[in-house]
Amino acid sequence: MTNNHYQKNHSSGGSSKGFYIALGVCLIAIGVAAWTTYDSVINYATPEEDVPSSSQTTAFPANEAVSGVLEVPQSSRSAVSSSTPSSAAPSSQAPASKAPVSSEEPVVKTTTVPETFSYPVGDTVVQKFSIEDLIYSKTMKDWRAHAGVDFAAELGDEVTAIADGTVKNAYHDDLFGNVVYIEHGEIGGCYCGLETMDVKAGDTVKAGQKIGTVGTTPCESADDPHLHFAVKKSGKWIDPLTIFE
Repeated sequence: MTNNHYQKNHSSGGSSKGFYIALGVCLIAIGVAAWTTYDSVINYATPEEDVPSSSQTTAFPANEAVSGVLEVPQSSRSAVSSSTPSSAAPSSQAPASKAPVSSEEPVVKTTTVPETFSYPVGDTVVQKFSIEDLIYSKTMKDWRAHAGVDFAAELGDEVTAIADGTVKNAYHDDLFGNVVYIEHGEIGGCYCGLETMDVKAGDTVKAGQKIGTVGTTPCESADDPHLHFAVKKSGKWIDPLTIFE
């Protein structure tokens, strides 16, 4: 009797212990499942910080060549413009220079207009001024304008200033040879094809003063010896014969 009662109590105690163990395992499993679900929900709701937005991305990756973009060579960005004057008229421009900045009032210079002009070598004209009607050039073998007058002369003849003035430029041109440009009041005289130049930029000359000698004008070298003389007024080439009238 006593043994039967002990066995019953022992069996009952073992069953109770097993129940609590199983219950504990279930609670742990439920806790783990709940934590896993919570962590997944949090990660889903919060965006990852290391994903760049569209405003943070660049159009072209660094150090990567971009196709379709043509780079302009440095030499073409700052090109220096140089023009050779056509045989219609020589260049009358002196080399460009920077004018100093001054706060003083500019001085207005009065220009003295010569009353008369004398011929630079003589008055015999062998080729007239012609801008609208083209003239055939035996040297260049084409038709072109002639923005000056050719006065007959011999090689070495003296060339004189047509009036008082200031030498603005004395230079060599590929087409017109040695050229002296003198400002005579409101007009500029261009003496071309000189053998020698006896004046330089900045010199003051008097009417009839020797400025050089007759030479050869390269773009008119097939013609007989002569002086190619051109006149500019108000920025335009005019017929030189009009100032001698």
